[in-house]
Amino acid sequence: MLLSDRKFWPLFWTQFLGALTDNIFKNSLVMLITYKSIVVLGMGAGLLVPAIGGIFILPFFLFSATAGQIADHYEKSKVIKVTKFTEFIIIAIASYGFYSDSYGLLILVLFLMGTQSAFFGPLKYGVIPSLVAKEKIVEATAFVSAGTFLAILLGTIIGGVVVDFDQYAFALTLVLLGFSGIGIIYSQFMGKVSEPNSGVKVDYTFIKPTWNIIKLTMKNKEVFTTVLGISWFWFIGAAILSLLPNLVKTVMNGSSIVATLFLATFTIGMGFGSFVTEKISNKKVEIGMVPIAALFMSLFFFDLYYISSNWVAAPYGTELFGVAEFFSWPGSIRAIFSLFMICSFGGGYIVPQMSYIQEIANRKELARTIAGNNIWNALFMVTSAIVVMVLKNFGIPNTLLIVGILNLVTAFLLYAYHSENTLRMWMKFFSKVFYDVEVKGVENLPENGSYLIASNHVSFIDWVFLMGAVKRPINFVIDWAYYYLPTGPFWFKQAGLVPIATRRESEEVLKQAFEQMYERIDRGVILGVFPEGWITRDGEMRKFQPGVQKIIKNKPVPIYLCAIDGLWGSIYSFYGGRVILKIPKLIPFKRKVTLTFSEAIEPEDYDPKKAQLWIQDHVTHYTGETIINGQGTGVS
Repeated sequence: MLLSDRKFWPLFWTQFLGALTDNIFKNSLVMLITYKSIVVLGMGAGLLVPAIGGIFILPFFLFSATAGQIADHYEKSKVIKVTKFTEFIIIAIASYGFYSDSYGLLILVLFLMGTQSAFFGPLKYGVIPSLVAKEKIVEATAFVSAGTFLAILLGTIIGGVVVDFDQYAFALTLVLLGFSGIGIIYSQFMGKVSEPNSGVKVDYTFIKPTWNIIKLTMKNKEVFTTVLGISWFWFIGAAILSLLPNLVKTVMNGSSIVATLFLATFTIGMGFGSFVTEKISNKKVEIGMVPIAALFMSLFFFDLYYISSNWVAAPYGTELFGVAEFFSWPGSIRAIFSLFMICSFGGGYIVPQMSYIQEIANRKELARTIAGNNIWNALFMVTSAIVVMVLKNFGIPNTLLIVGILNLVTAFLLYAYHSENTLRMWMKFFSKVFYDVEVKGVENLPENGSYLIASNHVSFIDWVFLMGAVKRPINFVIDWAYYYLPTGPFWFKQAGLVPIATRRESEEVLKQAFEQMYERIDRGVILGVFPEGWITRDGEMRKFQPGVQKIIKNKPVPIYLCAIDGLWGSIYSFYGGRVILKIPKLIPFKRKVTLTFSEAIEPEDYDPKKAQLWIQDHVTHYTGETIINGQGTGVS
């Protein structure tokens, strides 16, 4: 995509070079202020560094709304080219600031660069759906995210190294103007990516459009939840980036090169996490990955807190450590590793959400939705800068602990919202890792809308494989005897399961079950049913019960059959008369499991006898063949 996709690569390299220029400037300014003990308006490095993060982000809050309107009103590639020329002019002003050691001017330039980035922001992700096919949105988003973090990495390294030069002003000028100029050249290769939308009016008063676009992001609950989730990531990121230089210098006694190493670890981790997320997603937006990633971020936050709070202080008067001296100190490698893991899981946190918002937002409002997202991001980042400044007196290790606790709370809130998708992710992981799974006909299933999946019932984990195979959560109908086991309702409710009983067992539960099923169908949910009514005890298929006919009579939706082959004989089946209490036979192969989906059956065409025969024809142990140890009747 980066070399051969004629539509995508100009965008990638244009945004990459813009992010690189921003980060060289910002990080060189941070390093100069931190290690040259610069004071501006009475503020030293401890206050200036987090303030710099807030100053750079403030324009996103002020101008993103108008930027989104401009991006939707005008042809997007033209707007990109204009913003790149603006960037070059701002860099020229910055060069004068470095030569004259005018840090007040440089902070003003930082605000201007934030302004330029605010106008470019809605374009970066807003044009992706116009450049690539839907199945490539996750891949393209991962590339842009990874490219951004690579730019942060290189900008951190270059900015940290160049400020150590005797003639750093000349070197910074050469580098910044050079990269900005190359970015302008790449932007010229962008072809037309959208039609101007004159229906979108541009309001240059800034305040009113800001409020209107904030309301736009709140119009759809799913969009708004995703925006808040993304914004929380930037709160965390801003906190880490503002804490790291002072953590390295004041707690760990590290030099500017060590601080650069930590900042580089931050960005390498983010890039690595984005890459792994794209591979795990396999062309599908996996929003269920987000709470899991947030949980692991907090665990490594707590570890970094423990390391820094127990750091062995260097003897008084010791010079700041270089890289070699730092790595000889106890806890140094562990600190780097914990930071790397925080950021790797950060990639798993942000990429699915940025992809998801492109997928669920109205295409005609996408640039403005991204702009609204940028406003929320800016608000959270400015808040992060204020929080870090307020917590300064508690010490850096305790600040890390507090941020980790807040992130843990966020992880649980996100899980509460995305529980069905998160559980589906775990089921996908379980089925793929421990079994050799083949899925046939899954392309028959529609991407949207409600339908029934009716499957044979061979084992206690049939639902696991169905959830792992289908790209959307499935709400299964489950025997109430299992649903109401101790702690059962707590977990099963999160998965959207519907408890059902026979009329003889509980007429009230049966009535409520169908009411819940109808409500799920009205919401566009996939409903999973096992028409046999119970798990086979002898491997034979029972007669289909009339539940499916009752559902489609009241809510006529398509039915898709699924034949599960290979689980009869597993430890989770009644093979041999026992469940679980038998020895798995995993050698030499993982058990082979095949799921075969039928084409759509319209409600008026559904015949339970024909459906039963179709499934029987696609399951080997029904047809007289057997499966042993992935290829025979052994258990696994």
